[in-house]
Amino acid sequence: MSIGLKLAYVGTHYCGWQVQNNGKSVQEALQDAMESAFGTRGTVTGCSRTDAGVHAKGFVCRADGIPESIPPERIPLALGSRLPEDISVLEAWETPDSFHPRYDAKGKEYVYRIRNSRVKDPFTAATTCLWQKPIDEALCEMLCKQFVGNRDFRSFMAAGSDITDTVREVYDFSCSREGDTVLFTVSANGFLYNMVRILVGTVLDLHDGVLKGTPQTILDALDRSAAGRTMPPGGLCLEKVFY
Repeated sequence: MSIGLKLAYVGTHYCGWQVQNNGKSVQEALQDAMESAFGTRGTVTGCSRTDAGVHAKGFVCRADGIPESIPPERIPLALGSRLPEDISVLEAWETPDSFHPRYDAKGKEYVYRIRNSRVKDPFTAATTCLWQKPIDEALCEMLCKQFVGNRDFRSFMAAGSDITDTVREVYDFSCSREGDTVLFTVSANGFLYNMVRILVGTVLDLHDGVLKGTPQTILDALDRSAAGRTMPPGGLCLEKVFY
């Protein structure tokens, strides 16, 4: 039986979603819980490869090998009691055999959270990036909108990536403030490696005047060196996957 799962996790202590040799992954933790709960490790296919330290509130995956005698509504509690405190299964449902969490997705939405303050907040430090210089969210919003559209985002792909098709459609990119928290929200039909973190870093570097050019000239350069910094992973969260 194929089961769709919606996960939430704090990625601070994980090497990312996918099983790797250099540390514990979310995928491995989920398979450990499946083996403990159902006596079978099964296979798990994710909607994305979130990087080390990146979080998720709406990560979708497909689990195969769960016994058919287990009703889907019992799966979140059965797995939750065996998962670490920083991973939770929010929902479970039966899926068609043809369902693929990654290739069937129409798009994803990420939020990058910044604590815009001179002092850290220990209660949000794991899921936000501390930025001590003042942020003009209206200026950032204006810059964000200039990246919306069907564009070649080669300048916003991590150096060394071997992806050749770097055209993506950004549906929306916005900046807003909630008290000391500044949120960059971006949705697109797909993302390149580190794309969101580079987009946010570029907007902030343009905002601060430490990066020359405009969003358009940076896009036109098709060169990673033309864009801004790569923001730390801790502020990034996969919020939604669209199907």
